Amino acid sequence: MATRVGFSHLKVLGPLLPVTGSFAAPFTAYFALLSARVVYQRVHEKVFIGEDSSSSSKPPVLGAPVEHSSDKTKSSKKSSATTTTTTAAGTHEHHSPLTIATRSHANFVEHVPLALVLAAAAELNGGSKRALTTALGVLLAARVLHVEFGLRSPGATGMGRAVGWWGTMGAMGWLAGYGGWLVRGYWGVKN
Repeated sequence: MATRVGFSHLKVLGPLLPVTGSFAAPFTAYFALLSARVVYQRVHEKVFIGEDSSSSSKPPVLGAPVEHSSDKTKSSKKSSATTTTTTAAGTHEHHSPLTIATRSHANFVEHVPLALVLAAAAELNGGSKRALTTALGVLLAARVLHVEFGLRSPGATGMGRAVGWWGTMGAMGWLAGYGGWLVRGYWGVKN
């Protein structure tokens, strides 16, 4: 006979994190898309670790001839992962698609898990479902804006990058403050 784990078997308690749990699917779907883009770029550029697409960083291929240091002076160099161009508007760096994909993925991983923990803590302490839904909706929209209309735009400087960053910081700051406000009585702060 299987042993139940957790609180779900208690009839008194309903779902513990319905709002945070509802956002698990869209955040995971977007995370999977960002991960797939990284894998695609790694295979396409044949760079399986790091972001440098120059020939010196690529691992050797089985059966391929090994290039020695004396051969390197004779071989032609490939383009680096980043090139810089100067226009009338100023200097812009153009990053490789792999760099854009890995930074998009890493930015998501740097912010979303903490935001979900903050939302879960607020929800477990009686947070408003409407307020938490709004905050997590803003966070999801901000992360999509940051990548799709920011990092993936020419020069990785689209307006979505700034809007997405501010939206992410705003949502996370609000979730942290709201979570603290919900437990203010624990610290002796009266209504």
